[in-house]
Amino acid sequence: MNEPETTKEGSAVDLAAAKLRTAILTGEHLPGATLPGERELSERLGVSRLTLRAALTRLSTEGLVQSVHGSGTRVLDYREHGDVALLGHLAELALTGHHVGLEVVAGLLELRRAVAVEAIGTAAERATIAELREMRAQVALLATKLDDPHAFMTADLAFARMLVRSTKNLAYELLFNTVQKTIERNRGVELAFFANAPATLAVYGRLLDRMNARDAERARLTAARLLHRLDRTTLDRIAMAIGVLAQLRPALTPVTRTTTTKKKETSR
Repeated sequence: MNEPETTKEGSAVDLAAAKLRTAILTGEHLPGATLPGERELSERLGVSRLTLRAALTRLSTEGLVQSVHGSGTRVLDYREHGDVALLGHLAELALTGHHVGLEVVAGLLELRRAVAVEAIGTAAERATIAELREMRAQVALLATKLDDPHAFMTADLAFARMLVRSTKNLAYELLFNTVQKTIERNRGVELAFFANAPATLAVYGRLLDRMNARDAERARLTAARLLHRLDRTTLDRIAMAIGVLAQLRPALTPVTRTTTTKKKETSR
């Protein structure tokens, strides 16, 4: 009787936490507001008070709510109290048509790109010969998956994992985990990755050439230019799929100018 309820879809705690998290991230419960009392909230969610408390405890660890003695549960501003793990949830909401701007997805890809650019430069300096050979073999494996979107995405993420691990930087790898989880949960992103498959293979080949040459600076410049181009295509496809392309364009404009500058520098 003291254990959380479970359902076929997962534990009731998971579902209750997901519903409350969505309500907070989409603005249904604004920062500073107090959530309804336990009885009302548990009835709304269709769960016991014990399950509700467990869900609220989880959201508290995520920086979304705070229990205030004598005043109930207060909603926090996730921009001040949340961490990078919330990016996955926000991107998931944006990709499923909730009222969360696609700039969240753009931001997630920008974070991934920033980490990838530095990781590629660092790998050029730190990766062992064996690690570079392993990455080259993984790209060859990717080339055999061009008829299977899911298999291609899985192999692509495995390549990214090899790259990040070759930097010997745990922080990069933990940040990569957030990006990987978001990609794996959303079929739209998977298809967008696959749509760029031939270009992706070409990019990886050029980046590996830079890393093999131990040319860290040129590796960074090449990565910044080529990965930005891939991300733009991915974002355009996602935006068109959910009908908000016009909303996304302004977020890309400043980055496009920067990339154009880098392209000129790289072509010298």
